[in-house]
Amino acid sequence: MDKNIQDFVTELLKKAEEAGFIEAEAVYGADSTMSVSAREGKIVEYENNESSSLSFRGLFNGQMGYASTEDIRPEMIPFLLEQAKDNCSVLEVKEKITVYEGEKEYPEFNGFFEELTSIDYDYLANTALSLEQALLAYDSRIEAVDDCFAVYGSAEIMIRNSKGMHCESRTNGFDVYIGCRAKEGEDVQTYGKGWSFTDLSQFNIQECVNKVGRRVIDKLGAKPVSSAKLPVVLDKVAARALLASFAGSFSAEAIQKGISRLVGKLGEVIADSKITLIDEGMIEGSALCMPFDSEGVSAKRTVLIDKGRFTSELHNRKTALVDGVESTGNATGGTKGPLGIAPTNLYFEKGQYTQDELFEKMGNGIYITAVYGLHAGINAISGDFSLMSEGFLIENGKIGKPVNQITIADNFFDVLMKVEALANDVDYTTPESTHIQSPSLLIPDVSVAGE
Repeated sequence: MDKNIQDFVTELLKKAEEAGFIEAEAVYGADSTMSVSAREGKIVEYENNESSSLSFRGLFNGQMGYASTEDIRPEMIPFLLEQAKDNCSVLEVKEKITVYEGEKEYPEFNGFFEELTSIDYDYLANTALSLEQALLAYDSRIEAVDDCFAVYGSAEIMIRNSKGMHCESRTNGFDVYIGCRAKEGEDVQTYGKGWSFTDLSQFNIQECVNKVGRRVIDKLGAKPVSSAKLPVVLDKVAARALLASFAGSFSAEAIQKGISRLVGKLGEVIADSKITLIDEGMIEGSALCMPFDSEGVSAKRTVLIDKGRFTSELHNRKTALVDGVESTGNATGGTKGPLGIAPTNLYFEKGQYTQDELFEKMGNGIYITAVYGLHAGINAISGDFSLMSEGFLIENGKIGKPVNQITIADNFFDVLMKVEALANDVDYTTPESTHIQSPSLLIPDVSVAGE
């Protein structure tokens, strides 16, 4: 961590004590990105952005006040302290919030890869241009690459407080994304996909192109099906989008406010016994880990649903205090305001089947590869969803004709109760990994609206 930042925080905590704050904490975060986009054989966009911010919170007159700034200079210290005091004075409800003394030790995690620091503009530009050229050459029916970019990014966070806590973490990564348009006759289809690499030896331009090119060509000729209630296999990408949309239901903050369907459900069966839902801070081999949350609580493994039974909510220290439990290490935010709650690495425990075996079990139905309209098409409280979707027919256990312009509708919590089988295609160590994951899911009956 930059010495100027360390000195700033040291002085801030010192001045906070002098100003009468009983406890005080500073959370500093910084990130930088360098991004290059290509189109029609040219670099059409280049961005190089850096940002940083610092949030201060302090206990004054029995209240925890907050203030934040992006201007991290010594002369901003009085402003932060006054803003935090003013914040304390307008709070009406006294909450028993304190800063955390920290852990004796934290999990080891190295998310910063020195090899990636050699990435410069030329590397990103050559990558983007090569991806576009290779995708256009994949098939003559690919008429345009509408999105093609390469990005290098890094981030760091530091938490220090008056109780002696001092946590730091750095991460970096190399991302690429390609999205294209294919045309055959009057039929036009699009598809795009992204990857995040921490090991450049894993990055292969042609492998990325093959995945995107094959999928967009396979989509040509897609048509809607007749409306019916049908068995469905949700691809892991579609399933994780659905899980991400309803992840907030497991937040103790939402449950305590009464804006989750899981109010009063702790300890009850809310899913089929095949369903186990886990949030994990540290996963061996994954670059998506975080050794501590935004309050400095050590990363934890929390089983939210254990073989169908709702066993835990996601907590920060504030909600844990209300419920008389320990924090699950899921505090988020903190660099620009009050803390919230979010999962770290959330996933359904994988099943025993390959995706092809799910198709065989289903026999005939629809394989959903993507869902759209996640903001407008879901009710985060009730669990209801109605989403535009696309995919392929499954006929006699095999992938058949492409399908689009259909809508699938159901309820997320009802789906959890009737999942028939889960695939084994969850993996947090691949460049396709995201912080929320799900295996492919076989659901025996889903309302499908088409023709």
